[in-house]
Amino acid sequence: MTGRIFWNYLEELPEQEAAWCEWSRRLDAWHRFNTFYTHYLRVEGRRVKLLNCPSPCEQGYPRQVVENSPSDIKAVCPQNQADPIQLKFRDILIYSLRREAMHKALCVTLQIKYSEYYRTEPENVWHLGDYSGTEVYLTYKTSTLTDTISSIYLLLQKPFILMVPTVKNITPEIQQFFAKNNSNLLSMADELHLQQDGSFKLVRCISECMKSCNQPCPQRYQSKILPIEAYKFLAYNEG
Repeated sequence: MTGRIFWNYLEELPEQEAAWCEWSRRLDAWHRFNTFYTHYLRVEGRRVKLLNCPSPCEQGYPRQVVENSPSDIKAVCPQNQADPIQLKFRDILIYSLRREAMHKALCVTLQIKYSEYYRTEPENVWHLGDYSGTEVYLTYKTSTLTDTISSIYLLLQKPFILMVPTVKNITPEIQQFFAKNNSNLLSMADELHLQQDGSFKLVRCISECMKSCNQPCPQRYQSKILPIEAYKFLAYNEG
């Protein structure tokens, strides 16, 4: 499904911002790209200095942006291993995700009571609000998901819902934590599709995707003490 291209790319962007040419190169194959940038991207007034090379060599160096004039902009290989790429001025402008607009749209679809004070600790986590009394959080950064989940649990000490772009970084330990604590991990790639009007549509009914459940995940490793369970143990002893 082409929508997965979108969620995977958001997961790769630490700050959910990139040059226009990067957004378009990665998402142009997605049939809702025009809808997405119309509703959920904004230009930041900054220009990028380095770009990922579309045909990386062994060194993997990014391309340097050289602005000779507004009509003469090139992405140059620092190792001279490839020909320069001609760029338009818009290509080097940085566009960022309009998080508040997107988060509000997600809340409408999922019937979450939106919270205006949505930025939380740790970094890269947003408190969206609550769904039927259960607090709902969202993170795009899943490379440190265990620490994120542990921090939310220590803050709340009760079940919660965590929304993530994809399940590619979900380990069996994380699944077990959510199962034991009656919490839910919601994969946006699996549950949500962007519609032509900019709203999101659920694959399943709300009660199904928001209830406590775990999706199957390949067994990657086993440990006697779960990393997340260790945080719980410390929390109980401090209490």
